[in-house]
Amino acid sequence: MTALLTAEFRKVLGLRYWWILGIAPVVVGLFSGALTLPILGTLESLVGESFAETAAAAIGVSVALALVFLFAALFGVVNTGSEFQHRTIVTSFLTTRGRDGVIAAKLTTAVAFGLLYCVVVEAVSMLTILMFGGGLAGDGSGAGSVAAVLGAGLFAAMLWALMGAGLGLLTGSTAGSVLAITAWIPFGELIVSLILDGLGAGALARLLPGQLTWYTVFTVIDLPEEVDPAVTWPAAPLGLLGWTALICGLGWWRTRTRDIV
Repeated sequence: MTALLTAEFRKVLGLRYWWILGIAPVVVGLFSGALTLPILGTLESLVGESFAETAAAAIGVSVALALVFLFAALFGVVNTGSEFQHRTIVTSFLTTRGRDGVIAAKLTTAVAFGLLYCVVVEAVSMLTILMFGGGLAGDGSGAGSVAAVLGAGLFAAMLWALMGAGLGLLTGSTAGSVLAITAWIPFGELIVSLILDGLGAGALARLLPGQLTWYTVFTVIDLPEEVDPAVTWPAAPLGLLGWTALICGLGWWRTRTRDIV
């Protein structure tokens, strides 16, 4: 397994897509802290200063996290789907004892790079928040909440990287999977949610992966009493974990049973 992981990391690092996909969320992370300035000024007049600073920091980080989740999923898709596109998966399978080890190595690599994207972007985002947003409350009361958001962001980035990798394994197509993800995250889920709401099944819309992601990230903090999220911990992360297990499981099964010629 160690040899397979080493080979996967060398394969990824030998290409350019891994750092190209990381540029967009890092650039957004650099500027997301500046967004806390007008938000902080508005929130201080509506709620307590401590919660305002915490919320402003969380909102600034969320702008960058949105792209982290997207590009972590895209990395997973490219890392697995390109193997089928360029037929390199055939060599990998023929030079190992079984397909399971290759699949596990590819999923592990996706997790590693998804976490790497998230760690870098969160560090850059928090740096800009401290520089331009004034940081958190002086008594440190908001530090725990922001730390919880950052930790939940790492968890969600890992799962989105796995979902992307699983989708690439399932479809065996880089272009199709990339199109599916880029269409689903900004538009597809919104359309499906509106349809479900119109059919009176709005509760099901709250269980879609995109909405579960934000419930996972932001229900870890102590929200005001008037804010009542539809899904909270631990249901939100468990639901997102369920989507991940479903997509990765289907991708694993399809890859094990697919004819590779």
